[in-house]
Amino acid sequence: MNSNLKKYALVTGGSSGMGLEYVEQLAARGYNVIIVALYQHETDIVKGQMQERYPELDFISVGMDLSAVDAPSVLYERVRESVGEGNVEVLINNAGVINPMHFRNMTGAQISRIIMLHNHTTAMLCHYFLPSMLSQRRGYILNISSLAAWFAFPFITTYSSTKAFTKVFTRALRTECAGSGVKVASIYFGAVDTPLYNLSPGKRKLARAIGVMITPKKAAHRALKMLFGGFTGWMPGLINKVAYIVTPLLRPSIVAPIDRAVTKHWKFK
Repeated sequence: MNSNLKKYALVTGGSSGMGLEYVEQLAARGYNVIIVALYQHETDIVKGQMQERYPELDFISVGMDLSAVDAPSVLYERVRESVGEGNVEVLINNAGVINPMHFRNMTGAQISRIIMLHNHTTAMLCHYFLPSMLSQRRGYILNISSLAAWFAFPFITTYSSTKAFTKVFTRALRTECAGSGVKVASIYFGAVDTPLYNLSPGKRKLARAIGVMITPKKAAHRALKMLFGGFTGWMPGLINKVAYIVTPLLRPSIVAPIDRAVTKHWKFK
């Protein structure tokens, strides 16, 4: 097939969890998909699986560390060489990492990685892929934020801070793109049942049952429905909506004792 006639979606963190669901559901919508994640062998596996289910579509596997400073430019050039200029119609900035520990216990590498991945890479991929979308007056950008963006959560200090950047950056970019034909959106999930959270099967099942967690399939479905519908800022789940209202009202004097009580017996490497 002539790549100049094909439209692609690019999904970061596309080898597992919610990213894998984005790959699957975008393919079901007829998009060829560029699957980007840390390990090449994992993206290759996903490519093979998708190719079997959707033989009429094209899947490109890219394994790379997106937290590297030059990763966005390297990825952009690889994509341009593979599928041509201007053929990426959908950009899903989904790749993420969380280190649940107090900031003082994080290594410098952990701090740098989360900031680079959530903020630098997200912004730069938008920078590289947005111009062709604007020139064609059609495109979709989805940046994954979090409920944590709305409150300065201790114990995930860097994660919540970087997700707050994603929230503000996406809102501003959406305003800049108003009327251009390019839809820019973010979504604010609470916990999604993915490998990002190292919980036992029993705890994950309980969290899903009481609505604290949402399945990756449902999360991706709601996010894409929002994106293609031209909306932004959804926060799925009643408990998440309640938390969105309540948590900003909590003062450090209230939160600090709770944080100490919850984490005093936890040990960190």
